[in-house]
Amino acid sequence: MRALIPRIPTGRGVAAATLATAAVSLSGCGFLMGNAFDIEVGECLASVPQDGEVFNVETIDCAETHEGEVYANVTLDDGDFPGVKKIEKTVDARCSEEFESFVGIGYNDSELDFTSLYPTEESWNTWDDRQVTCIIADPEGTTGSQKGAER
Repeated sequence: MRALIPRIPTGRGVAAATLATAAVSLSGCGFLMGNAFDIEVGECLASVPQDGEVFNVETIDCAETHEGEVYANVTLDDGDFPGVKKIEKTVDARCSEEFESFVGIGYNDSELDFTSLYPTEESWNTWDDRQVTCIIADPEGTTGSQKGAER
């Protein structure tokens, strides 16, 4: 059974997309296709989700070249769906705050970008989805973790 729980990323310079869950399955080339709600801090993504619905993410060993790394999972406050604009503002603030503690320098001083995955009104109301996943984005690709990278 596949559950469809849309989420939308935001952040400076990274295209919007919708993210949804999917069953975990293995793929070639060292990639692991997995449930987008199961990605944890420190996991690296072969590519950062872009446009449209995404049913899974490709996690990869951080020693391999990758575009993204999860640096924080935060939970939004319960209550009625606050609207997309308010969520985007909250998500940008929370992911910016978390950025410095992971990377070691402030977001505005960094050469790295970020994107974030957060609930839509449907996932908020139907599945009580309050999770925000903050992802460091390096479209040029990088190797190794960005934890403490100070770049």
